[in-house]
Amino acid sequence: MTLSTAQDRVRDWLFRQALPLWARAGIDSEGRFFEKLDFDGRPITGVSRRTRVQARQVYVFAEAAALGWIEGEAVARLGLDALIRDHRRDDDLWVRATDDAGAVIDATPDLYDLAFVLFALAAAHRVLKDERALPLALSTLAAVEVRMADPVHGGWQEALPPVLPRRQNPHMHMLEALLAWQAVAPNAAFEAAARSVLDLFNRRFFDREHLMLGEFFTADWAIAPGGAGQVIEPGHHMEWIWLLDQARRLGLDGHERQAQALFASALTNGVDARGLMVREIDRIGVVRDGGRRLWAQTEALRTLTLRGDTARALGLLDGVFATHLATATPGLWIDSYDAEGRPQDASVPASTLYHLMTAFSALLTEPA
Repeated sequence: MTLSTAQDRVRDWLFRQALPLWARAGIDSEGRFFEKLDFDGRPITGVSRRTRVQARQVYVFAEAAALGWIEGEAVARLGLDALIRDHRRDDDLWVRATDDAGAVIDATPDLYDLAFVLFALAAAHRVLKDERALPLALSTLAAVEVRMADPVHGGWQEALPPVLPRRQNPHMHMLEALLAWQAVAPNAAFEAAARSVLDLFNRRFFDREHLMLGEFFTADWAIAPGGAGQVIEPGHHMEWIWLLDQARRLGLDGHERQAQALFASALTNGVDARGLMVREIDRIGVVRDGGRRLWAQTEALRTLTLRGDTARALGLLDGVFATHLATATPGLWIDSYDAEGRPQDASVPASTLYHLMTAFSALLTEPA
Protein backbone atom coordinates (compact mmCIF):
# COMPACT_ATOMS: atom_id res chain seq x y z
CA MET A 1 0.00 0.00 0.00
CA THR A 2 1.37 3.40 -1.01
CA LEU A 3 0.80 6.64 0.88
CA SER A 4 -1.57 7.81 -1.86
CA THR A 5 -3.58 4.59 -1.63
CA ALA A 6 -3.69 4.90 2.16
CA GLN A 7 -4.97 8.47 1.88
CA ASP A 8 -7.74 7.34 -0.47
CA ARG A 9 -8.72 4.60 1.96
CA VAL A 10 -8.79 7.01 4.90
CA ARG A 11 -10.70 9.62 2.91
CA ASP A 12 -13.36 7.09 1.95
CA TRP A 13 -13.82 5.82 5.50
CA LEU A 14 -13.84 9.27 7.07
CA PHE A 15 -15.94 11.31 4.65
CA ARG A 16 -18.24 8.64 3.19
CA GLN A 17 -18.77 6.38 6.19
CA ALA A 18 -17.86 7.71 9.64
CA LEU A 19 -18.67 11.41 9.51
CA PRO A 20 -22.05 11.04 7.78
CA LEU A 21 -23.07 8.36 10.29
CA TRP A 22 -22.02 10.35 13.35
CA ALA A 23 -23.47 13.59 11.98
CA ARG A 24 -26.80 11.84 11.59
CA ALA A 25 -26.96 9.50 14.60
CA GLY A 26 -24.36 10.95 16.95
CA ILE A 27 -26.01 14.27 17.80
CA ASP A 28 -29.51 15.25 18.89
CA SER A 29 -31.64 18.09 17.62
CA GLU A 30 -30.38 20.41 20.39
CA GLY A 31 -26.73 19.98 19.47
CA ARG A 32 -25.81 17.55 22.25
CA PHE A 33 -23.53 14.76 21.10
CA PHE A 34 -24.28 11.22 22.25
CA GLU A 35 -21.58 9.44 24.25
CA LYS A 36 -22.03 6.13 22.45
CA LEU A 37 -23.66 4.39 19.52
CA ASP A 38 -24.49 0.71 19.41
CA PHE A 39 -22.95 -1.49 16.73
CA ASP A 40 -25.97 -0.89 14.49
CA GLY A 41 -25.21 2.84 14.57
CA ARG A 42 -28.04 3.84 16.91
CA PRO A 43 -27.54 6.31 19.79
CA ILE A 44 -27.45 5.04 23.36
CA THR A 45 -29.32 7.29 25.79
CA GLY A 46 -29.32 7.46 29.58
CA VAL A 47 -25.54 7.90 29.71
CA SER A 48 -23.81 10.96 31.17
CA ARG A 49 -22.78 13.38 28.44
CA ARG A 50 -19.29 14.37 29.44
CA THR A 51 -17.98 17.81 28.58
CA ARG A 52 -14.81 16.29 27.13
CA VAL A 53 -16.82 14.33 24.57
CA GLN A 54 -18.94 17.33 23.59
CA ALA A 55 -15.79 19.36 23.08
CA ARG A 56 -13.98 16.61 21.17
CA GLN A 57 -16.88 16.26 18.75
CA VAL A 58 -16.94 20.01 18.12
CA TYR A 59 -13.28 19.71 17.13
CA VAL A 60 -13.95 16.66 14.95
CA PHE A 61 -16.61 18.32 12.82
CA ALA A 62 -14.77 21.64 12.65
CA GLU A 63 -11.65 19.83 11.45
CA ALA A 64 -13.75 17.87 8.96
CA ALA A 65 -14.94 21.19 7.55
CA ALA A 66 -11.34 22.40 7.36
CA LEU A 67 -10.49 19.29 5.35
CA GLY A 68 -13.26 20.05 2.87
CA TRP A 69 -16.25 18.13 4.26
CA ILE A 70 -18.54 21.16 4.22
CA GLU A 71 -21.35 19.41 6.11
CA GLY A 72 -19.14 19.43 9.18
CA GLU A 73 -19.42 23.16 9.75
CA ALA A 74 -23.12 23.14 10.64
CA VAL A 75 -22.67 20.18 13.00
CA ALA A 76 -19.72 21.87 14.70
CA ARG A 77 -21.65 25.13 15.16
CA LEU A 78 -24.66 23.34 16.62
CA GLY A 79 -22.45 21.40 19.00
CA LEU A 80 -20.48 24.48 20.02
CA ASP A 81 -23.67 26.34 20.89
CA ALA A 82 -24.81 23.44 23.07
CA LEU A 83 -21.41 23.15 24.73
CA ILE A 84 -21.43 26.82 25.72
CA ARG A 85 -25.10 26.79 26.71
CA ASP A 86 -25.13 23.62 28.81
CA HIS A 87 -21.62 23.14 30.17
CA ARG A 88 -20.23 26.53 31.19
CA ARG A 89 -20.21 27.53 34.87
CA ASP A 90 -20.71 31.04 36.22
CA ASP A 91 -17.07 31.17 37.42
CA ASP A 92 -15.65 30.66 33.88
CA LEU A 93 -14.87 27.00 34.52
CA TRP A 94 -16.93 24.20 32.96
CA VAL A 95 -18.93 21.32 34.40
CA ARG A 96 -18.00 17.67 34.03
CA ALA A 97 -21.27 16.22 32.70
CA THR A 98 -24.94 16.75 31.88
CA ASP A 99 -27.83 14.40 31.24
CA ASP A 100 -29.61 13.81 27.94
CA ALA A 101 -31.68 16.98 28.40
CA GLY A 102 -28.67 19.20 29.13
CA ALA A 103 -29.25 19.42 32.89
CA VAL A 104 -26.01 19.44 34.90
CA ILE A 105 -25.47 16.19 36.79
CA ASP A 106 -21.83 16.78 37.77
CA ALA A 107 -20.70 20.38 38.18
CA THR A 108 -17.11 19.45 39.07
CA PRO A 109 -14.49 21.35 37.07
CA ASP A 110 -12.14 18.68 35.71
CA LEU A 111 -8.79 19.57 34.13
CA TYR A 112 -9.15 16.93 31.41
CA ASP A 113 -12.51 18.36 30.38
CA LEU A 114 -11.21 21.92 30.55
CA ALA A 115 -8.32 21.01 28.25
CA PHE A 116 -10.74 19.79 25.61
CA VAL A 117 -12.96 22.85 25.98
CA LEU A 118 -9.91 24.96 25.16
CA PHE A 119 -9.05 22.64 22.27
CA ALA A 120 -12.58 22.85 20.85
CA LEU A 121 -12.57 26.63 21.18
CA ALA A 122 -9.29 26.77 19.24
CA ALA A 123 -10.91 24.82 16.41
CA ALA A 124 -13.97 27.09 16.56
CA HIS A 125 -11.70 30.13 16.23
CA ARG A 126 -9.58 28.62 13.44
CA VAL A 127 -12.29 27.05 11.31
CA LEU A 128 -15.65 28.53 12.29
CA LYS A 129 -14.33 32.05 12.92
CA ASP A 130 -16.57 32.17 15.99
CA GLU A 131 -16.05 35.46 17.83
CA ARG A 132 -16.85 33.89 21.21
CA ALA A 133 -13.98 31.44 21.08
CA LEU A 134 -10.96 33.59 21.99
CA PRO A 135 -12.60 35.49 24.89
CA LEU A 136 -13.97 32.21 26.28
CA ALA A 137 -10.57 30.53 26.00
CA LEU A 138 -8.79 33.36 27.77
CA SER A 139 -11.36 33.55 30.56
CA THR A 140 -11.29 29.78 31.00
CA LEU A 141 -7.50 29.68 31.19
CA ALA A 142 -7.50 32.58 33.65
CA ALA A 143 -9.99 30.75 35.87
CA VAL A 144 -7.90 27.59 35.73
CA GLU A 145 -4.80 29.54 36.74
CA VAL A 146 -6.58 31.28 39.64
CA ARG A 147 -8.53 28.35 41.03
CA MET A 148 -6.64 25.19 40.05
CA ALA A 149 -2.94 26.06 39.84
CA ASP A 150 -0.51 24.47 42.32
CA PRO A 151 1.97 27.27 43.04
CA VAL A 152 4.16 25.03 45.22
CA HIS A 153 4.67 21.93 43.11
CA GLY A 154 3.62 23.11 39.66
CA GLY A 155 0.89 22.13 37.28
CA TRP A 156 -2.81 22.29 38.02
CA GLN A 157 -5.10 20.29 40.25
CA GLU A 158 -7.10 17.71 38.33
CA ALA A 159 -10.41 18.70 39.88
CA LEU A 160 -11.95 20.82 42.61
CA PRO A 161 -11.55 19.71 45.32
CA PRO A 162 -8.12 18.25 44.47
CA VAL A 163 -7.80 14.51 43.93
CA LEU A 164 -4.96 11.97 43.89
CA PRO A 165 -3.06 10.50 42.21
CA ARG A 166 -1.95 13.34 40.01
CA ARG A 167 -1.61 12.44 36.32
CA GLN A 168 0.40 13.63 33.40
CA ASN A 169 -2.49 12.96 30.99
CA PRO A 170 -4.66 16.05 31.65
CA HIS A 171 -1.56 18.24 31.56
CA MET A 172 -0.60 16.72 28.21
CA HIS A 173 -4.01 17.65 26.82
CA MET A 174 -3.74 21.14 28.28
CA LEU A 175 -0.48 21.49 26.36
CA GLU A 176 -2.23 20.24 23.23
CA ALA A 177 -4.92 22.89 23.59
CA LEU A 178 -2.48 25.67 24.43
CA LEU A 179 -0.33 24.86 21.40
CA ALA A 180 -3.44 24.80 19.21
CA TRP A 181 -4.25 28.30 20.41
CA GLN A 182 -0.69 29.55 20.11
CA ALA A 183 -0.67 28.41 16.48
CA VAL A 184 -3.75 30.44 15.53
CA ALA A 185 -3.90 33.34 18.02
CA PRO A 186 -0.55 33.77 19.79
CA ASN A 187 -0.96 35.17 23.29
CA ALA A 188 1.35 35.55 26.28
CA ALA A 189 -1.10 33.64 28.48
CA PHE A 190 -1.15 30.61 26.18
CA GLU A 191 2.61 30.65 25.81
CA ALA A 192 3.32 30.93 29.53
CA ALA A 193 0.95 28.09 30.39
CA ALA A 194 2.42 25.90 27.63
CA ARG A 195 5.93 26.55 28.90
CA SER A 196 4.85 25.55 32.41
CA VAL A 197 3.64 22.16 31.13
CA LEU A 198 6.84 21.62 29.16
CA ASP A 199 8.83 22.40 32.29
CA LEU A 200 6.78 19.89 34.28
CA PHE A 201 7.36 17.29 31.57
CA ASN A 202 11.09 17.91 31.79
CA ARG A 203 11.26 17.88 35.60
CA ARG A 204 8.71 15.24 36.55
CA PHE A 205 6.89 13.34 33.81
CA PHE A 206 9.99 12.18 31.91
CA ASP A 207 11.87 9.43 33.74
CA ARG A 208 15.51 10.12 32.94
CA GLU A 209 16.68 6.84 34.45
CA HIS A 210 14.45 4.57 32.39
CA LEU A 211 13.74 6.96 29.47
CA MET A 212 10.00 6.55 29.97
CA LEU A 213 6.97 8.75 30.53
CA GLY A 214 5.36 8.31 33.94
CA GLU A 215 1.59 8.40 34.36
CA PHE A 216 0.71 8.64 38.08
CA PHE A 217 2.23 10.83 40.79
CA THR A 218 1.86 12.03 44.37
CA ALA A 219 0.81 15.55 45.36
CA ASP A 220 4.42 16.79 44.99
CA TRP A 221 4.95 14.96 41.67
CA ALA A 222 6.98 12.09 43.09
CA ILE A 223 6.34 8.72 41.43
CA ALA A 224 3.12 7.26 42.83
CA PRO A 225 3.63 4.34 45.21
CA GLY A 226 2.81 0.75 44.25
CA GLY A 227 1.80 -0.49 40.83
CA ALA A 228 0.34 2.84 39.71
CA GLY A 229 3.77 4.43 39.75
CA GLN A 230 5.10 1.75 37.39
CA VAL A 231 2.45 2.24 34.70
CA ILE A 232 3.78 3.36 31.32
CA GLU A 233 1.47 3.82 28.31
CA PRO A 234 3.35 3.64 24.99
CA GLY A 235 0.51 5.47 23.25
CA HIS A 236 1.19 8.50 25.41
CA HIS A 237 4.85 8.35 24.39
CA MET A 238 3.70 8.78 20.80
CA GLU A 239 1.31 11.57 21.74
CA TRP A 240 3.99 13.52 23.58
CA ILE A 241 6.43 13.17 20.67
CA TRP A 242 3.90 14.84 18.41
CA LEU A 243 3.25 17.64 20.90
CA LEU A 244 6.93 18.27 21.55
CA ASP A 245 7.42 18.68 17.82
CA GLN A 246 4.51 21.12 17.66
CA ALA A 247 6.09 23.08 20.52
CA ARG A 248 9.39 23.23 18.63
CA ARG A 249 7.64 24.55 15.53
CA LEU A 250 6.10 27.33 17.63
CA GLY A 251 9.46 28.41 19.03
CA LEU A 252 9.15 26.59 22.35
CA ASP A 253 11.70 24.07 23.58
CA GLY A 254 10.98 20.86 21.72
CA HIS A 255 12.98 18.57 24.05
CA GLU A 256 14.20 16.53 21.08
CA ARG A 257 16.44 14.23 23.12
CA GLN A 258 13.53 13.22 25.34
CA ALA A 259 11.27 12.82 22.31
CA GLN A 260 13.78 10.51 20.64
CA ALA A 261 14.09 8.46 23.82
CA LEU A 262 10.31 8.10 24.08
CA PHE A 263 10.12 7.05 20.43
CA ALA A 264 12.77 4.39 20.88
CA SER A 265 11.27 2.96 24.06
CA ALA A 266 7.75 2.87 22.63
CA LEU A 267 8.86 0.97 19.54
CA THR A 268 11.21 -1.32 21.47
CA ASN A 269 8.91 -2.27 24.34
CA GLY A 270 5.39 -1.14 23.45
CA VAL A 271 4.62 -3.01 20.21
CA ASP A 272 3.12 -6.50 20.00
CA ALA A 273 3.88 -9.22 17.46
CA ARG A 274 1.31 -7.74 15.06
CA GLY A 275 2.97 -4.33 15.13
CA LEU A 276 0.22 -2.74 17.25
CA MET A 277 0.73 -0.68 20.41
CA VAL A 278 0.00 -2.42 23.71
CA ARG A 279 -1.85 -0.74 26.57
CA GLU A 280 0.77 -0.77 29.32
CA ILE A 281 4.37 -1.60 30.08
CA ASP A 282 6.38 -0.83 33.20
CA ARG A 283 9.38 1.41 33.73
CA ILE A 284 11.83 -1.33 32.73
CA GLY A 285 9.86 -2.24 29.60
CA VAL A 286 8.00 -5.37 30.75
CA VAL A 287 4.46 -5.64 29.37
CA ARG A 288 1.84 -5.16 32.08
CA ASP A 289 -1.22 -5.25 29.82
CA GLY A 290 -0.84 -6.66 26.32
CA GLY A 291 -4.29 -5.53 25.22
CA ARG A 292 -4.73 -2.54 22.98
CA ARG A 293 -6.83 0.57 22.52
CA LEU A 294 -7.58 2.26 19.22
CA TRP A 295 -6.39 5.67 20.42
CA ALA A 296 -2.85 4.36 20.95
CA GLN A 297 -2.74 3.10 17.36
CA THR A 298 -3.84 6.47 16.01
CA GLU A 299 -1.22 8.32 18.06
CA ALA A 300 1.45 5.95 16.77
CA LEU A 301 0.21 6.41 13.20
CA ARG A 302 0.42 10.18 13.47
CA THR A 303 3.89 10.16 15.00
CA LEU A 304 5.29 7.56 12.61
CA THR A 305 4.05 9.76 9.76
CA LEU A 306 5.66 12.80 11.37
CA ARG A 307 8.97 10.98 11.74
CA GLY A 308 8.98 9.77 8.14
CA ASP A 309 8.62 6.07 9.00
CA THR A 310 6.11 5.62 6.21
CA ALA A 311 6.42 1.85 5.84
CA ARG A 312 5.70 1.23 9.51
CA ALA A 313 2.87 3.80 9.48
CA LEU A 314 1.18 2.15 6.50
CA GLY A 315 1.55 -1.29 8.06
CA LEU A 316 -0.05 0.00 11.26
CA LEU A 317 -2.87 1.61 9.28
CA ASP A 318 -3.54 -1.67 7.52
CA GLY A 319 -3.70 -3.40 10.91
CA VAL A 320 -6.16 -0.81 12.22
CA PHE A 321 -8.48 -1.28 9.25
CA ALA A 322 -8.25 -5.06 9.60
CA THR A 323 -9.23 -5.01 13.28
CA HIS A 324 -10.47 -1.83 14.94
CA LEU A 325 -12.35 -0.46 11.90
CA ALA A 326 -13.63 -3.81 10.59
CA THR A 327 -17.20 -3.37 11.83
CA ALA A 328 -20.38 -4.71 10.25
CA THR A 329 -21.79 -1.17 10.15
CA PRO A 330 -19.27 1.02 8.27
CA GLY A 331 -18.05 4.11 10.11
CA LEU A 332 -17.92 2.56 13.57
CA TRP A 333 -14.99 1.05 15.47
CA ILE A 334 -13.99 -1.49 18.07
CA ASP A 335 -12.14 0.51 20.67
CA SER A 336 -10.61 -2.18 22.88
CA TYR A 337 -9.06 -5.63 22.50
CA ASP A 338 -7.60 -7.84 25.21
CA ALA A 339 -4.15 -9.43 25.04
CA GLU A 340 -5.56 -12.43 23.16
CA GLY A 341 -7.05 -10.20 20.47
CA ARG A 342 -10.67 -10.51 21.63
CA PRO A 343 -12.87 -7.39 21.28
CA GLN A 344 -13.97 -5.93 24.60
CA ASP A 345 -16.69 -3.40 23.75
CA ALA A 346 -20.46 -3.58 23.95
CA SER A 347 -20.84 -0.18 22.24
CA VAL A 348 -18.91 2.41 20.26
CA PRO A 349 -17.49 5.36 22.26
CA ALA A 350 -17.77 8.73 20.54
CA SER A 351 -14.64 9.91 22.32
CA THR A 352 -12.41 7.87 20.00
CA LEU A 353 -13.39 9.83 16.90
CA TYR A 354 -11.17 12.70 18.07
CA HIS A 355 -8.13 10.41 17.97
CA LEU A 356 -9.06 9.09 14.55
CA MET A 357 -9.49 12.63 13.25
CA THR A 358 -6.16 13.92 14.56
CA ALA A 359 -4.31 10.99 13.00
CA PHE A 360 -6.21 10.93 9.72
CA SER A 361 -5.98 14.69 9.35
CA ALA A 362 -2.20 14.45 9.68
CA LEU A 363 -2.10 11.61 7.15
CA LEU A 364 -4.33 13.39 4.64
CA THR A 365 -2.26 16.57 4.71
CA GLU A 366 1.02 14.67 4.20
CA PRO A 367 2.38 15.16 0.64
CA ALA A 368 1.85 11.92 -1.28
